Amino acid sequence: MGLLKKSDRMSRPRYLDQDDRDLLLKFKYIRQQEEARIRDGALHPRDSEWAFGVSEASYNSTRNRYSNIKTFEKTRVKLQVKNGNDYINASHIKVEIPEQSTAATFYIASQGPTISTWPQFWQMIYQQSPEENISVVMVTPLVEGGREKCYPYWPRQVHQTMVSPAIQTTGPTSQDVSEFAFSIEIENVLTQSFHHYTLSKILLKPSDPSFPVKTVNHFYYDQWSDFDKPDEIGPLHHLIKHVRTATNALNPIFVHCSAGVGRSGTYIALDHLIARTVDFKADEFIHNYDKDLIEQIVKQLRTQRLKTVESPQQYLFLYHAAKLIFRYNKGL
Repeated sequence: MGLLKKSDRMSRPRYLDQDDRDLLLKFKYIRQQEEARIRDGALHPRDSEWAFGVSEASYNSTRNRYSNIKTFEKTRVKLQVKNGNDYINASHIKVEIPEQSTAATFYIASQGPTISTWPQFWQMIYQQSPEENISVVMVTPLVEGGREKCYPYWPRQVHQTMVSPAIQTTGPTSQDVSEFAFSIEIENVLTQSFHHYTLSKILLKPSDPSFPVKTVNHFYYDQWSDFDKPDEIGPLHHLIKHVRTATNALNPIFVHCSAGVGRSGTYIALDHLIARTVDFKADEFIHNYDKDLIEQIVKQLRTQRLKTVESPQQYLFLYHAAKLIFRYNKGL
């Protein structure tokens, strides 16, 4: 495979040495590819793999925080309901890059819960996590510029509880109802403040005692503005490493911002890059790898959730962050 060892540590992958202007041209092409997929889905709603399906249904408008952020039917998370509506604005994401990924990584990217959808959000987390040690990564403040970006959907004080009921409704019609197998009590049992984020340990307790209690590590990182990049790379790098140590590998990592695309996609791309690729292992990288690894990751994300890594600033940030983290990993 052609691996560079520490004796060659002054070298780095070629894709980390690109000019910003060239990177922006790549990002423009990624957007154009997505626009073509959207057109195909609109022209062939019944048989296109890019169809938005039920996320476009008028009765689901109350379940979408933003009217322009919808889910591809093929990757949407389907709520496990006894009866009623199974839609939530969240997408399954798998990242695995040929030649580079040491393992596939699985995520669920979601919009920030609203006042009417937060109970479904907790049902989804419980249902989609087969094991203990679940991680939810929230990379948005609750309010920004005087506008709500996310409803405060988790108990923020120790011993505070909330309840996700078995029967939930987001509107006045029968199509707005979701009936689940049980209600879930959500209890905060520990909150720790770190320098740039807050970790809450949360228990999910089903009303049916035959189902297990599950533990959620809720990471709240609010130092990231919408459509923008983080001011610093170090705190985000630390957060990614902390989340990795707290997460059972059999569970997906749940990531959300406000729309669940820009900041969420950027987090997911950076997480896979630094945690699950050969180039970012401590002692080696593929010196004859002739593709742009970051571009490959973003392209893969965009085929699973609309607008992931939404802005040019976020796309450039991935490269700038990768350069610094690569140097850090190599001890340069």
